[in-house]
Amino acid sequence: MIWKRAGLGLALVLVYAGLTVLFTYPLVWFLTSHYAGEAGGDARVYLWNMWWVDKALTELHTNPFETDFIFYPLGIGLSLHTLGLSQGLLFIPLKILLGDVAAANSILLITFVASALGMYALARYLGASTFGAFLAGLAFAFCPYRLARLAGHYDLLGTEWIPLYTLFFLKAHREKRLDAKLLLAAGVLAALCGYTTLTYLVFLALLSGLYVLWRTACDRRDVSLIGRAALIGLVTAGLLLPLLLQVNRDLSAWRYPAYPGSDRYGADLASYAVPGPQQNLLGDSLGQSFDSNLTEATIFPGYVLLLVLVGALSTSYVRRNYMFWFVAAGVFLLLSLGSSLKIAGWESEIPLPFALFQELPLLEHLRAPSRLSIVFMLCAAVLLGVSWSFWMERVRRPVSRVFLTGLVAIGLVAEYLAIPVPVFTAGVAPIHRQLAAEQEQFTVMEIPGIEQVPERLMYHQTVHGKNIFIGTAARVPPEKTAYYFGLPLVRPLVDLRKGKIALSPELISEQSEVAPDVAAFLGLRYFIVEKAYAKRGVLEFLEKVLPLDRTYEDEERIGLRVRADELPLPRHSIDPGAADSRMYFATGWSRAEQAEGRNFRWANESCSTLLLRRPDDAEGVVVEISPLDNESQRVTARIEGTLLGEAILSPGWNEIRWMLPSRTRRVERLDLQWSVLTQASEADPRRLAARLSSIRFE
Repeated sequence: MIWKRAGLGLALVLVYAGLTVLFTYPLVWFLTSHYAGEAGGDARVYLWNMWWVDKALTELHTNPFETDFIFYPLGIGLSLHTLGLSQGLLFIPLKILLGDVAAANSILLITFVASALGMYALARYLGASTFGAFLAGLAFAFCPYRLARLAGHYDLLGTEWIPLYTLFFLKAHREKRLDAKLLLAAGVLAALCGYTTLTYLVFLALLSGLYVLWRTACDRRDVSLIGRAALIGLVTAGLLLPLLLQVNRDLSAWRYPAYPGSDRYGADLASYAVPGPQQNLLGDSLGQSFDSNLTEATIFPGYVLLLVLVGALSTSYVRRNYMFWFVAAGVFLLLSLGSSLKIAGWESEIPLPFALFQELPLLEHLRAPSRLSIVFMLCAAVLLGVSWSFWMERVRRPVSRVFLTGLVAIGLVAEYLAIPVPVFTAGVAPIHRQLAAEQEQFTVMEIPGIEQVPERLMYHQTVHGKNIFIGTAARVPPEKTAYYFGLPLVRPLVDLRKGKIALSPELISEQSEVAPDVAAFLGLRYFIVEKAYAKRGVLEFLEKVLPLDRTYEDEERIGLRVRADELPLPRHSIDPGAADSRMYFATGWSRAEQAEGRNFRWANESCSTLLLRRPDDAEGVVVEISPLDNESQRVTARIEGTLLGEAILSPGWNEIRWMLPSRTRRVERLDLQWSVLTQASEADPRRLAARLSSIRFE
């Protein structure tokens, strides 16, 4: 029996692996030279994710959920980003064995086999035969929704946790006696799902809640379900505690607007009945996408599966024993349609239940609702497996069962197949490898890239390993981009590249006064400029406002190295009204104002952050602060999380001194926490704490 099961397991792995090779063609043929994904898509961000998890854990020994390697020197929290930590953890050993490129590709290939096996196991547990469960695994793992994610959504390919969690969740609830091992296993799988993508964790929570409601409604005397679900939730939360704490820190420190795609990327109802244009068999004749974003619009379950669902609904045995899966399929189909009904491109403006999510804390950050269709596919695959098994019991001859199952499998493959999948060449320009060879840590600026193609810059960073002061993430607080685009040197480069301004002697004269200080503060050491933008004055501007040497040139780009020894040293005093002062005032500050012969900035958040590059001889910092008139105010200062002290502010200007601990990084964050924010006046609706007029080092 054991050998028989082992043989069956091996056969399943081989068959699903063979299907993976087919459905991901030609990826296996380019395993070490190309990456899966569209060249202009999000794939490079996910490659950066794997690189960052590896670097944070194995080299820097730091928290992978935050970084200042991008958005330097502000940094950014990655708890709401599609980091895919579990995929990054798998990348670490695979990279050692296979190399960077093959390791990243192998992770994607593994998700297909794992998703199929997980779905097979769930279907078997729910009563499907071997043949029925095999079809369930095929339909779930190779459905068009998942294939569309090969365009670059690596984290959303991590669907293996969905059937595996569901399997152990059901086992934990169906056992008459409380089984701690099953509860723990369900919690671990949910946590692994959360560490892959929080989106799918929310989906699992919704499915679990729906199941508990269904079972409780069927048997109101059985209240143990709620307790067991709560225990699984506690295990999950405990394992996800590092991520949840970072989520709390990020949401407390920054403003995260709701994702705009939650309105746009609801599934079109017709997409459930119309194949996408990329499907090989039906794409040319019937294929259609009802949104320009093909990846989010692709949800077609296939006509074979739809016919099976109709047959299952008409089969009394399946209806009687598996009604929950019909209900769940309907619920998740409805939720996937988004906040209003769309049919074949027609916007009906009929409100749908998903609109409620946009009013709930945390759920307002849920991205494209069309992704809920993967849970519909889970439910449909279950129904495929159990229905086919029931029908095949009526077929006496084993050969006929094999033949009929093979026909259905071929039908699914034919409908789903969408090859070749997109791939792009791995590799960077030689200059990035030259930068990697330099031991010192510094900042690199690429043009374009300040506000364009940030995913390309992040991919380059996986090679050179230096700071970049822009990037992208699933959630980027608007204060971060406002900071960079408000800086001297940076803003003119953006406007020159866009053709908004012309290079002029006045611009050069103005920027020559401040650009060296900005470059020194940001640690800028290299500029990489594409030749296409040199004609717009970008190259001439840089060479006239900064001390630079041309150190690299190829057909497409020019490399410029900053002569760092000619840049100014850190200042001993900072004037909030100076032309380059914006670089010191990170977040929580107004624009510079002037009154009483002083330049100052108002603190307008409960925590205001300064960025300081202190001189080598600085032992303390002195700030001059005046609270809002007639308001008591207490300020607490922390530098890089280390408490400097507290001060009670009296009316008028207060001079406060704090001794500085040993420097931990080149540019340090000084957080000023205010005890109260108050409306400035009846005429001024701003909520303010205090104003700061000077910073100096002693």
